[in-house]
Amino acid sequence: MPSVTGRISASFTDVDGTTRLGDRFHSYPLKIAKAFPFDEGQQGVYVMDASPGIMSGDAYELAWRFGENTKVFITNQSYTKVHPMLRDAYGHYSDVPSQQTQKLQLLRGSYVEYLPEPLMLYKDASFSSHTEVRMEKDSTLLMSEIICPGRTHRGELFQYQQFKNEISVVYEDEWIYCAKQRIEPSSQRLQSIGGWGDFTHYGTLYVFSERTDAAFADSLRDYLDEINGAESLSVGGSTLFYGVSRTYKYGVIVSVMGSKVYELQDFLEKAWKFARGRLFSRNPFILRK
Repeated sequence: MPSVTGRISASFTDVDGTTRLGDRFHSYPLKIAKAFPFDEGQQGVYVMDASPGIMSGDAYELAWRFGENTKVFITNQSYTKVHPMLRDAYGHYSDVPSQQTQKLQLLRGSYVEYLPEPLMLYKDASFSSHTEVRMEKDSTLLMSEIICPGRTHRGELFQYQQFKNEISVVYEDEWIYCAKQRIEPSSQRLQSIGGWGDFTHYGTLYVFSERTDAAFADSLRDYLDEINGAESLSVGGSTLFYGVSRTYKYGVIVSVMGSKVYELQDFLEKAWKFARGRLFSRNPFILRK
């Protein structure tokens, strides 16, 4: 196992209806760059990586604890960039991938939006990500992720070694969602039927809350169908392919594939704003970085 090279640990508390950042710890190259109030008592947090990205063999750990009735929005300042694996004198790659582990603990009544910038996998990169979420009653999590196939403007397209992604969600001690993804471009036929086809980028919006039900999933799907027909979500011949599904309990997931990262970002932002407005009557806002 690689040694931990960057860590963030932070907790949040509610003070008379306003969320405050409480105990926190960070180690280089990770840090909480900014924390400031949003509307409706929500606390905004920006995470910064002071290095050029996740280097070969690095291991990042992020642990977040959201106290009762807290309201938090978390993002980072730029893409998470995963650099190539190191080679030895004989040209062999290291057998230790770069890693990121995230743990989110949501206490009763907490409301969390966790929307990081996309993940960029450089040529010859190997990266393993594990996210563990534990939720108490009446808590809510809106979380997104976007995976890029490489620096496409440099001609990198699925030239990384491996990408593993795992997420598990436990609600009131009951496992309500689990997903595992493993991509090895050199040994998989990604463009075949049942694979990625002509698509190169993949994005997901997770909405976990007791308020999610079949009616909400249908309304979200209808909304996305409507904007997909009314607005130009395809540029230069690329097309978005998406779906809306429910989890075992208390969850709705939007999955989307495309060929341009900004198209996925725009699409998932619309889905996020619809969810926060329909389920929680929260006004949309523009996130500035």
